[in-house]
Amino acid sequence: MDNIIIRKMKKEDIEKCIDIEKSHNIKILSKEILKDELKLDSKYYLVALLDNDIVGYTGISYVLDTADIISIAVKKEFTRKGIASLLLNEIIKFCNEKNISRIFLEVRKSNTKAQSLYKKFGFTKISERKKYYNNIEDAYIFNKIL
Repeated sequence: MDNIIIRKMKKEDIEKCIDIEKSHNIKILSKEILKDELKLDSKYYLVALLDNDIVGYTGISYVLDTADIISIAVKKEFTRKGIASLLLNEIIKFCNEKNISRIFLEVRKSNTKAQSLYKKFGFTKISERKKYYNNIEDAYIFNKIL
């Protein structure tokens, strides 16, 4: 998708990003927390735009030489079109610029599509957290050394 624009998230983008989460039946951050996090130097959020419409977003938390991916989410009708890859590329580029040497993330055991994406980008599974999501589903912990 050549006409996708990636840019930093703005306060006015929050509602549409929350709507993407809702469409996937996930809740990562509230509007209030996200609004506060946009002000922090230790957080970095991006949106993917297609014709001025937000079709995906991502965010990381970082300190010193380590980053944690908070979320990568894409509108359902735009999944499997390379948008998550574009967002992940930008996160890795940002981490390289900030001399971050290691990126962590957690992913649901059932989310095999996301796991495939992360593996494609050189992430490896390093651990499991039993019943991490709602005391029901396991989480896999992945990392990537830059």
